[in-house]
Amino acid sequence: MLAAIVRRSLAHPGVVVALAVLLLVLGGLALGHADYDLFPEFVPPQLTIETESPGLAPRQVEALVTRPLEAAVSGVLGVRAVRSESVQGLSKIQLVFGSGADPYRQRQLVSEKLAGISGQLPAGVGTPTMLPLTSSTMVIESIGFTSATLSPRALQDFVRWTVLPRLLAVPGIADINLWGGEKRQLQVQVRPSRLAMLHLTLHDVIAATQAATGMRGAGFVDTPIQRFTLESDGQALTPPQLGDAVVRTHAGTSPLLLRNVARIRFGNAPRFGDALVMGRPGVVIALNGQYGADTLTTTRSVNAALTELTALARERGVTIYPKLYEPARYIETALHSLAKSLLLGILLVAIVLMVFLREWRAALISFISIPLSLLAAVVALRYFGQSLNTMTLGGLAVAVGVVVDDAVIDVENVLRRLREHSPSTAQRVVTVFRASLEVRTPILFATLAVLMVFLPILHLHGLQGDFFAPLALAVIFAILASLAVALTVTPALCLLLLTGSVHKSEPRFLFWLKNQQTRLLRRLSRHPRTLLVGSLLAGIGACMILPLLRGELLPTLREGDFVATMTAPPGTSIDVMQKLSARLSQQMLAIPGVAHDYATIGRAVGGVDTYPPNKAEFNVELTPAGTRDSADIQHQLNALFGAQSGLQYQVTTFLGDRINDSLTGEAAPVVISVFGQSMHAIDQAASAVADALRNVPGAAQVRVKAPPSKPQLNIRLRRKRLADYGLRINDVLNAIETAFHGTTVTHVYAGTRLIPVTVTLDPALKRDPQMVGTLLLHDASGSLVRLGKVADVDLREGRSEILHEGGIRRQVITSNPTTTDPTNFIARAKAAIASQVRLPPGVYLHFGGAAEAQAMANRDLAINAAVALVGIVILLFLAFGDARRALLVLLCIPFALIGGVAALVLTNGVTSIGVWVGFVALFGIAARNAILLLAHYGQLVMDEGLPWNLETALRGARERFTPVLMTALLTALGLLPVALHSGHAGHEIEGPMAIVLLGGLVSSTVLSLLLLPGMALRWLRFESVPRPD
Repeated sequence: MLAAIVRRSLAHPGVVVALAVLLLVLGGLALGHADYDLFPEFVPPQLTIETESPGLAPRQVEALVTRPLEAAVSGVLGVRAVRSESVQGLSKIQLVFGSGADPYRQRQLVSEKLAGISGQLPAGVGTPTMLPLTSSTMVIESIGFTSATLSPRALQDFVRWTVLPRLLAVPGIADINLWGGEKRQLQVQVRPSRLAMLHLTLHDVIAATQAATGMRGAGFVDTPIQRFTLESDGQALTPPQLGDAVVRTHAGTSPLLLRNVARIRFGNAPRFGDALVMGRPGVVIALNGQYGADTLTTTRSVNAALTELTALARERGVTIYPKLYEPARYIETALHSLAKSLLLGILLVAIVLMVFLREWRAALISFISIPLSLLAAVVALRYFGQSLNTMTLGGLAVAVGVVVDDAVIDVENVLRRLREHSPSTAQRVVTVFRASLEVRTPILFATLAVLMVFLPILHLHGLQGDFFAPLALAVIFAILASLAVALTVTPALCLLLLTGSVHKSEPRFLFWLKNQQTRLLRRLSRHPRTLLVGSLLAGIGACMILPLLRGELLPTLREGDFVATMTAPPGTSIDVMQKLSARLSQQMLAIPGVAHDYATIGRAVGGVDTYPPNKAEFNVELTPAGTRDSADIQHQLNALFGAQSGLQYQVTTFLGDRINDSLTGEAAPVVISVFGQSMHAIDQAASAVADALRNVPGAAQVRVKAPPSKPQLNIRLRRKRLADYGLRINDVLNAIETAFHGTTVTHVYAGTRLIPVTVTLDPALKRDPQMVGTLLLHDASGSLVRLGKVADVDLREGRSEILHEGGIRRQVITSNPTTTDPTNFIARAKAAIASQVRLPPGVYLHFGGAAEAQAMANRDLAINAAVALVGIVILLFLAFGDARRALLVLLCIPFALIGGVAALVLTNGVTSIGVWVGFVALFGIAARNAILLLAHYGQLVMDEGLPWNLETALRGARERFTPVLMTALLTALGLLPVALHSGHAGHEIEGPMAIVLLGGLVSSTVLSLLLLPGMALRWLRFESVPRPD
């Protein structure tokens, strides 16, 4: 079949070239219309359900809202994990699905479950809401707003009703979270003393408010020729209008109005969070990108919309701080840097082709395989829904050397045959055809060996699969395209372009190198056993060094920003957090290299995070110079937060935070979950585990996520007393909710604004905990009763949040260790906890985070490396049909590891997923050169009739010297720019992988050129081996 394809290509070279040009055009179009992003979607499909539960304490939210919803959605097909958080006034449930699940179908299934359970939730609880689908990186841009003239309420009004509608209309924006400012309410602030004097109840006030602010449709009036729509306009929209609402009337007296019993004004809704911009109070919004949206395109559209709003904001006295956090900058820097490395590698490859081949036509034929193969891979990636990101571009960079190899070996063999025979024009077709077929079968098997090591990577699980499957896909597509190019385009171009005379000799330096190789081979061939034993010992030594190197799941990403989370003691007020955050923000801005920062306190309304008011998150953006010194700045940030007494903190990068969160739902690299049913037992165990963890060397920033120490006023109704006074429990609970949380009666419309109307207690009466017991209630006889008469009101410790996973209560201990080897740290932590902590009955632990994910990744890669090795063995038997030759090729693999390990030790000595993928890829590269050399030996003996002896081995090695050295150099030069920029933006993952591949290329090339011929001469017999098909 291969011969038929080559023959047809040579019969119609013009058609083949035209199709190649068409492929270049299609590839260019695909490149222009591709989606660009930083990473592939690495977060598994998730769905977040939030249910507002006004006024309910965490235990009530757990029992009344979270548990029923968990029971309803846990059985949805494809759910892998169910996590929940119950905090004051909010239930959040996160469903995690298996990789490859269709997020839209999952939403439909969950929606059906929610529809059946919503009606069973308690009165006053909101409808369960599924948050919009977002991308892995989630935040497209964070924007800040401050004003020296507007009040916090007016500033939030401007952002909420002017800015948000415009930005939500931008394609690619799924949702916007808002912190800071104050939400406007039209409040009826009740004075209990006035109610008591007039013998009114809160229910009377609510009824009057509702009657004054209601809206009704009026219908229409038909005449014989027209229809008139009726629009009634009587809704109270302002405090004076609402104050004129009638509460009660008596014959002969003036009506009792709402303003006589309450103060009516525009007030502020209860706050659950706040924001600071550059250390000043303001409003911060975070724009979340839609699932699958192009980050770069969406960011440009957002910035264009902001430009439209700038003039209006200036008129209102609002200062806009765009790009407080903008991942597009890092994406552009990373992609530009990686693309630059890719192009530089291609340029170096072109130079080497010219130097080695000494024929511009031959160099052009070889070089054209690069754009054809890479653009074909881009077309295939786009067809399969993959974006162009650092991983797919890294895969194309890895493939550059391999894709050009196929063409180079073909062209070099054609060139050699043309130099040897100088055929006539009529014979050139036959010469090109035979020369192409001579190397075609060995090239096919050698290339399939490289493909074989990347195919198992497609089946990696978890984070490592999400990251490296697109890289493997890019390599596979490029290599398959290069095979097609080598079979069709390369022979056709050789026939069309390699006309006339060609250089009869090789470059002098190649001639000299071949002579030196021959001298060395004559000496080395006398000691084949020494070569074999030495190679095996060196390979074993390299394998023994690998486990001693420190490891990490992923290297640190140079994003140019940090995320610092700070947690104060539970119960700390928002005002205290604001003052503390403002002081820390100013200190951070004074650090050289920090460009700007913002802080969010507590949670955003409708946001995905359920942070309590005592938790703040800072986003610190660095200057370009600061990005280069990011490690030092991170150290200074840790020192700044560490100097604050009583605070728990963690400093990480935004993507590092998201990656950790995707593993366990927590933003720390080490996560220990304590499971059980008794909160008291769980808390005791969590405290003991945290104490043991703090004593482990390298432990830092150890904290318990939900400590049970939040101050709480507990109101316990006394049923007998309620019965004595004729009070109903529900009426009392409604009165407490209205007084201290507020009851939203309705909404009024002011233009495009929707303003809630709320009945609540006078704010001055809600500042003293002692006032809770003085709340006045009406008994059955109409007399007034203080709440303290029918209920016990006492101060006790409560919970700020209750966590579940899999429907079981849990407590979480996190740590951000200072050690550079989290795997060893978690092993020491497990040993320390096992020896020091005795768990109560029914309580158990689960270890998670980056360390556990790294161990799982190593196991997955080991399994896939074994699968790749088995695949290579099968290919070798198909190629040679001889166990000895297959075994000799396999012995080349450990030798390739020597260079990889040496390169790793000489650079940073840290293993990560990228490094392990690099080692797996070395299997195929090491096998490739050995297959080509041994196949050539078989050709010399069986096709040309040479005896198998030292001279034949030397001739074969000499004839394979140029293609082996060229392919090694081409692959190395394609990777060299990526390796040299290792650790820079865009090269953090692929850089270490390229270093390993470069080192392995050096050692495997030395083996192929100097050691393998001697070992082949000693142990192989070619005369008895049948010719491969």
